[in-house]
Amino acid sequence: MKNKLKNQILEFCKEMEEDKLVVLGDTMSVRCPGGMLITSALKPMAEIGEEDILFVDKKEPKDELSALHLAIYGAREDINAIIMNHAPFCVGIAKGSKKFPACLDDMAQIIGPTAKVSPSGSASDVLKTLHGRNACLIKNGGVIATGRTLDEAHTGSLVLEKGAIAYVGSTVLGNPVKISTFDALLMRFIYKTKYSKKDQADKQAELEA
Repeated sequence: MKNKLKNQILEFCKEMEEDKLVVLGDTMSVRCPGGMLITSALKPMAEIGEEDILFVDKKEPKDELSALHLAIYGAREDINAIIMNHAPFCVGIAKGSKKFPACLDDMAQIIGPTAKVSPSGSASDVLKTLHGRNACLIKNGGVIATGRTLDEAHTGSLVLEKGAIAYVGSTVLGNPVKISTFDALLMRFIYKTKYSKKDQADKQAELEA
């Protein structure tokens, strides 16, 4: 299973670089028996090789970054993959806002009614900000996107930046667009319980086969 997970991580590292959503220091991880596999923060994602994907025991985090990943896995059984990145529009919003609303259907479905900004990168602040959501921003920092699979976390990263671009664009034009809280919550409920449930379960089963 670890070899399959490593191959998948390498695939998504390249995709994140192609999407121009990462900088040096960004990481991704996947939950695995006894701990997690996490990419080294010392190399750009485009240069990550199999030797740069490290197993970290859930009881022995190596540093603050791996401790944060493990804290999220420990608190959220529904999360099996995490991507921490610096998408440019999200980073810009995180500098001066506490949250921004979902203004696109796919953001409401995958992320939630709003994307909140954690006041810091501490585990306690991040977990509080992630409550009920699949992603959050970090004030003066980057983005955390999570998912049941790495594919879903990657999609969350893309959707969150797309939502940030749409929100900033509509704000510049003077008419911020947003989906009502009720509609956003309904979209997310349907996505999690119907449309994506079997798809994500199938992808997870492929890794475990």
